[in-house]
Amino acid sequence: MKMFAQLAEGVDEDTWAHHLRQGDYSRWLRDAVKDTGIAEEVAKIEKNPQLKPSESRTQILDAIRKHYTAPA
Repeated sequence: MKMFAQLAEGVDEDTWAHHLRQGDYSRWLRDAVKDTGIAEEVAKIEKNPQLKPSESRTQILDAIRKHYTAPA
């Protein structure tokens, strides 16, 4: 997940938005990572037309970090 976050932070907004509209982030989490819980959370973010690409990126990365970071 750390590698995904690094790549996501470096992708330009047009590319991010393209994959966002295609539902690629939630599909990858569901199919490749096999984590339906976080995939559903990310799918909700992907479907929110009110979010700018930068806002969706922040929300998706925050959701992934929360999901995969153990409590202290």
